[in-house]
Amino acid sequence: MVVCSMEYDVCRNERLSCRARKLLDQEIEFISNPCFGDANLESEIPGDFATSSMGAWVDPGQGASSSGGSTTISRLCRADVLSAEEEKKLFRSFNFLKYKANQYRSQLDPDWVTEDQLELIEQLLHRAQLVRDEILRRNMRLVASIVKKCTTTGVSFDELFSDGCLTMLKAIDKFDYSRGFRFSTYAYHAISNFAYRKIANRKKERAKYKQLPPEQSMEETGAVKNPLMGTDTWDELSELLNQSIDTLDEREQLIVKSRFALGKHRKTLTFQKLADQLGISKERVRQLEQRAVAKLKAVTQGTRLELIRDLVCD
Repeated sequence: MVVCSMEYDVCRNERLSCRARKLLDQEIEFISNPCFGDANLESEIPGDFATSSMGAWVDPGQGASSSGGSTTISRLCRADVLSAEEEKKLFRSFNFLKYKANQYRSQLDPDWVTEDQLELIEQLLHRAQLVRDEILRRNMRLVASIVKKCTTTGVSFDELFSDGCLTMLKAIDKFDYSRGFRFSTYAYHAISNFAYRKIANRKKERAKYKQLPPEQSMEETGAVKNPLMGTDTWDELSELLNQSIDTLDEREQLIVKSRFALGKHRKTLTFQKLADQLGISKERVRQLEQRAVAKLKAVTQGTRLELIRDLVCD
């Protein structure tokens, strides 16, 4: 019995030590302020926020045609805009909580750490995350208003909105409220600059795609036949694809045809080969393939096309 108790204590200490090391490896960035030395400041920090709505993110892979996407965005944009004083308090709370977490973290010794020490730091970081989400929630309307002006045929509103939210999160981390100007000014430039860069890059990608010879994607050296797909299956998928291909943009069509051997010569291309052709990263090709397949599945639910993920040649 004593041995079991000792083993339990050893395992528990190892778990605590592991948690402590993860916290020590995690960089806690915050914007410092002289008021953080005020002993009474902590009592002014709000305790919690109703941020459950933040769980409903818009997946950029769903596209503008996804059911419920616009409704979700509309719901997220209903929050009241922050007043100058509310904004100041939230950013002060956000950075102060991370400041305190970093302060306690600097005192950690992974070999001699208690559960209470770790829970205190983790709770402070969790509260900071809630404040961050609240700032984002209250600025959703700003994101929507910016990306609505930037939407083009090559980049959907949903995609820009999702990217805009991620850009705003980064802006929240870097914003210094003590300089006296509003966060909306800072965020507006960050989001609009990102959106215009994305649109410009997308235009370059589309231009490069149009310069490719018609059957280059199927004729490239290094393309391999798809041995997993019989003639009947290939014919069926080809027919389904032709019926639903208009739901994809030109680049997605190229990727789907190349990846699933649905072209004239029944050959597949690797992610790297497509990345080289389109002038984008290998991971970006993978993401575009996933988005395209999600669109096709949505419009061909219950058909053989649902099996397409099992037929990919990586």
